[in-house]
Amino acid sequence: MLPLLDPQVRLVLLNHVAVRLADAGPEEVRAAGLAADQLANLRRLSAVDLNRLATMRSFTIGIALDGEALQAGLRTVALVNEAKALEIYFIRHGASTALMGRLFKLRRKLTLKLRRELGAHRPSGRVALPDHATRERIYLAWHAIGDPAPRTRYFRLHQAFPQLPIAVLEVVIRDYEAMA
Repeated sequence: MLPLLDPQVRLVLLNHVAVRLADAGPEEVRAAGLAADQLANLRRLSAVDLNRLATMRSFTIGIALDGEALQAGLRTVALVNEAKALEIYFIRHGASTALMGRLFKLRRKLTLKLRRELGAHRPSGRVALPDHATRERIYLAWHAIGDPAPRTRYFRLHQAFPQLPIAVLEVVIRDYEAMA
């Protein structure tokens, strides 16, 4: 258990406990480390008395973290951050609004707004395609990427052809797959 020493944090937590456990059953009150009469007394305290209690160091108020749940939360945060970084990468490197909608579930307006914010101007209209030999190399590279996730595949494809906007790669892949 991590002891909490800040009086303001202690005050907020004491108030939270008093409100949260107001309708709790006896087992829940005991699980929080309180007796029923202690909770009743805590609930009767005025704001001034509750503040006095929070400043007393004679009793410990602490928190305990669920390590497994924390680890799961940290993984989720990392995945969200990774997805956001990939989203920004795609916008900065010229992905179309259609691809952003398909891969990241971003609506057209939001994609355009993010482009403006990131200074990632992209000309409107159909993109100019590279020569036939380059298009074939793009398609072969696309099929050589073993990861089934489209986001990852487009990212790796762009890493192999960084001089081309992602929208160009998208059109090349779409055209080749339409012929297949």
